[in-house]
Amino acid sequence: MPSQLSDLLMDDSFVRFLKGKASKKEEVRWSAWMQQNNEHIQLVAKGRELLSKGLQPLPRPNVNLEYEQFKRRIDSENRYKPYKKVQKRQRKLVWATMAAAASILLLVGFLARQSFIQNDRTEQSRVASIDYRILESKSGQKTSVQYSDGSRIVINANSKMRLPQKAIGTDTMQVWLEGEALFNIAQKPESESRTFIVHTPDGRVSVLGTTFAVNTRKSQSQVVLAEGSVRINVQGTGNNTGLAYTMLPGELALFSPESDGIIVEKVNAEVYTSWASDTLILENTPLADLIERIEFTYDVKVQVEVEELLKEELTGRFENVNLEFLLKGIARALDVEVTRQDETIYIKEKSNGSVQKGS
Repeated sequence: MPSQLSDLLMDDSFVRFLKGKASKKEEVRWSAWMQQNNEHIQLVAKGRELLSKGLQPLPRPNVNLEYEQFKRRIDSENRYKPYKKVQKRQRKLVWATMAAAASILLLVGFLARQSFIQNDRTEQSRVASIDYRILESKSGQKTSVQYSDGSRIVINANSKMRLPQKAIGTDTMQVWLEGEALFNIAQKPESESRTFIVHTPDGRVSVLGTTFAVNTRKSQSQVVLAEGSVRINVQGTGNNTGLAYTMLPGELALFSPESDGIIVEKVNAEVYTSWASDTLILENTPLADLIERIEFTYDVKVQVEVEELLKEELTGRFENVNLEFLLKGIARALDVEVTRQDETIYIKEKSNGSVQKGS
């Protein structure tokens, strides 16, 4: 593969990758190439920067080299002529050729710039012409949207998303998420391929067709991939510019603009996606993590009397995610006392002779 940015930008496949319009095969190819070393990451970042400005670097002619090559050619063809006459003719030819080359480069540069500007304007006009709506879910409730192409999005409680009113015909479909959502994006035929992009405060997740969950809590973004393939691009600065990763099924990724990298670990994806189907699956899940989900979903505050209880792990399946049902389940599983006063829930160890009070 070319190693110079000027050469890479002449590759249509690479340009599509930079603009987020590559096919699935191209996405895998260039993602693997980019992750080979930091130099490739920097080339991708620089390429995206140039594309965003509507510029394309063009190779500059080496004046001295061009002059020497033409001089040798003319010398070999005109050895019988006086050197001074040949030299004058050489210079005229060189400068004429250089002028022609410069004109061609200027024309190519102008056309390239106009092409990139036109593409950007076309993309902007497409986004501007799409009817968007904002979906917000209340405490303890979920909401979902189903598109005509089969794609389905489930938005968890206390979450907000800006998304298109209907499935669109453009090659890029975008949504903006604050909170948590599960995406089941239908994969279209190769001839009608479309990239689906989820924007979070920390970056973006690019999808071709897959099932995955995104959570933007804790001042960072969390992505769990159930099936298919997604690509993460961190909205970073400085050393984080161009930080990206292509996920595999069964992986969890954490990232934020301030982090040094993307944290990836293998998980049971069902644990992080089951909430969308009114089921909660726990697998060695610390009570602290379950409490965090309860607080997020039901907009309540949970106080634990003994800190050691937060480390207790729970494994099981809740077929009912009603808050009262969950609290009774915690009380039975950990043999603790759970009470509720208004919007505050108290968890403490049972006292001798006391009777557990279900909420």
